[in-house]
Amino acid sequence: MIPETTIQEAVKLLKEAGNPSRIILFGSYGRGKPHADSDLDFLIVQPLVKDRRRTMVQLRRVLSPLRIPADVLVVSEQAFQNWSDTPGNILYEAAREGRVLYEAA
Repeated sequence: MIPETTIQEAVKLLKEAGNPSRIILFGSYGRGKPHADSDLDFLIVQPLVKDRRRTMVQLRRVLSPLRIPADVLVVSEQAFQNWSDTPGNILYEAAREGRVLYEAA
């Protein structure tokens, strides 16, 4: 299991590197039901995303010093708004079951 202090450190690193409007922890940790082999699933919502794939790779690298199993998904605020109410996709799952760890003022 990954300690809450490590999750908060990951959020700090993602916040510093990614200019997010929101960071949502989803999946088993977001639901509060992690198991021994669970990874962290972060949804990073940014105001504007120019190169989604590159941004995801960059943010994943930011977490590498923590040596934790983590996936990073990046979407624009517009995409999140468009898809978070549509059942059957990962943004819906993150919006419904995820835990918001950071939200810009």
